[in-house]
Amino acid sequence: MFLEGKIKKYNSERGFGFIDVDGDYADVFFHIKDFPKTAGEPRIGERLKFLIVEDRGKFKATNIVRLDLKSSHASNHVIQNEKTQKVSALNHSSSNKKGLTFTIVGLVIIAALMGLVFQKYQSYQQSQKLKAAQLVEEQKRIVEAQRQALGDLAEIKRSEKTEKALKASAMPAVTHIQPSTVSQSQFKCDGRTHCSQMHSYEEALFFLKNCPDTKMDGNNDGEPCERQFGR
Repeated sequence: MFLEGKIKKYNSERGFGFIDVDGDYADVFFHIKDFPKTAGEPRIGERLKFLIVEDRGKFKATNIVRLDLKSSHASNHVIQNEKTQKVSALNHSSSNKKGLTFTIVGLVIIAALMGLVFQKYQSYQQSQKLKAAQLVEEQKRIVEAQRQALGDLAEIKRSEKTEKALKASAMPAVTHIQPSTVSQSQFKCDGRTHCSQMHSYEEALFFLKNCPDTKMDGNNDGEPCERQFGR
């Protein structure tokens, strides 16, 4: 079981001392080799936490924990953490300010570049308009100079033969197509109404146009017996 107490005596030359144990316990011996090696030598009045073991017929303290040093270390750790947090906050704030400054500077530079580009674009547009106007004026001068050099041209009269040829070429050619006629005396209506009863396409065409109740034009396109006569 762990006990607590404080250092009552310590001989630095011989490296041992005694602990005043809390409660009704007698003083306990301790040796420097069983003492934590951090934070220097033991100090009179320093509080400790330890176990008591038997060594060669005598009792001594082991597994010693320096309570004052532990609390001091914890306090220092807290203070160090607070300092670290403050420094981190200051660095973060400084970084934010620097970032904001860089952002503002970047925006100013971008705005200036856009202004320069817009001015160059306007200058380009104006120069193009000026060139176009100059080109139009130059063409006008050239046309006027040509007119002055040629003067008034005499009207060219076409001959009567040329006029007739032009009128003839303008008139559309009319082709008179004489419809083919089928001799009325060759065929006559005799009651036949189907394609299988016809001997020629001309005969079927005559019956379709001149005879009643024929059944030779199923699609009503005026062409009888198309399959039979390959039409």
